Amino acid sequence: MKKQLIIPGMVVLLLVINFSGCIETKNSQNNIDEEKLIGIWTNTSFAEGNVITLSYTFLSNNTYLVSMSYLENTSTFNGTWKITDNNLIVIIEGRTLTGNYEFSNNDKTITITDISSGSVTILTKQS
Repeated sequence: MKKQLIIPGMVVLLLVINFSGCIETKNSQNNIDEEKLIGIWTNTSFAEGNVITLSYTFLSNNTYLVSMSYLENTSTFNGTWKITDNNLIVIIEGRTLTGNYEFSNNDKTITITDISSGSVTILTKQS
């Protein structure tokens, strides 16, 4: 009876080891991407002939600050962030937003595509 359990037990053990390696790889990549994200990122756009500047400061404690300047007004918001399964998840004012992201330009540019709306934001790293 014990011999009959050895083969299925070995299969289960190999599957567990294999999947734990996948989880470790994902966690490792998430950690690398989190390190890349920490810092100040900006985006400048135009609306009705006026400049809109967005500045995102991602901190290592998984909080961030967004500053938006339009005309002579500046608004600031705080939130939290995390990276999970190649998605950047931000929570701000009770809303959770999820976007696919891709680093480019030697990690000085990040392109974020909002999963629900499809809108694309391109940010440039400042520091």
